[in-house]
Amino acid sequence: MSDSSSPTASRNPPKRFLLCSPDHFDVTFEINPWMSSQRRPDRRKSWREWNALVAGLRAAGAEVHHVPSLPGLSDMVFPTDVGVVDGNRFVRGRFRHPERRAEAAHGATWLREHGFTEIPWPDDPDLYLEGGDVLRFGDVLLCGTGPRTSPEAADHLSQVLDVRVVQVPLVDPRFYHLDMSFCPLDAGRAVCAPGAWDREGQRAVLELVPEPLVISMDEALTFSANSVVVGRTVMMASCPPRIRRQLDDWGFTVCLSPVDEFRKAGGGIRCMSLDLDLLGGARRVGAVRQN
Repeated sequence: MSDSSSPTASRNPPKRFLLCSPDHFDVTFEINPWMSSQRRPDRRKSWREWNALVAGLRAAGAEVHHVPSLPGLSDMVFPTDVGVVDGNRFVRGRFRHPERRAEAAHGATWLREHGFTEIPWPDDPDLYLEGGDVLRFGDVLLCGTGPRTSPEAADHLSQVLDVRVVQVPLVDPRFYHLDMSFCPLDAGRAVCAPGAWDREGQRAVLELVPEPLVISMDEALTFSANSVVVGRTVMMASCPPRIRRQLDDWGFTVCLSPVDEFRKAGGGIRCMSLDLDLLGGARRVGAVRQN
């Protein structure tokens, strides 16, 4: 299995992602255990890693759109948190931490300008939802709850999208979003780090996933679960040997794309890539213009 990706032939439309370039990426506040204002990212390295990720996604067959980051929004490079996309509509993220709240408005503006319709939230200030907590597995949405997403927001998501949502309570502050401990691979397989979930969440996920690739907390700390799948290519920041062997046995190709500078802010590849086809739905041809 090669560390470089190859074009993925598919009869299906290309997988679409929105990325935000690191024009103003920095660590200017501390809202998770990974962040330290004493360990700031290197701007040139950040750009190299970001450009390599974009190239890797496109080589794997994905359609990549991008928006520049803005001054004062140092975490804007993690657009997966700004919303949950269902076909031609979306639910805007509602950030728990005030340092990130302005990002949601900019993400919503981009989505509306590119043909997506926003589903409004009820007037309840206690509802919080960040897109890093929401992943699709088959016909179900898994939603991490606790640190960044409220259980009531997960219930609201189920109602407005008319989809079953399985809540996964998160218990380890290092894995504050579900996408740091769970990565769907295909209809029957997923990378899972159950140590990041409470017993209820462990039971729910392992009952749902027929063939889980269960990884240790040490393996999860490499951000190996915070990955993006394009066809049979898995874009990973790092891949411990045991995980690589299993993915190889299952017929997946690993494309390594290190994002060490972004890990200083607690983000990995999935954090950096808003899935514009998370739930599919009635895809409108030409709804998203190439930037």
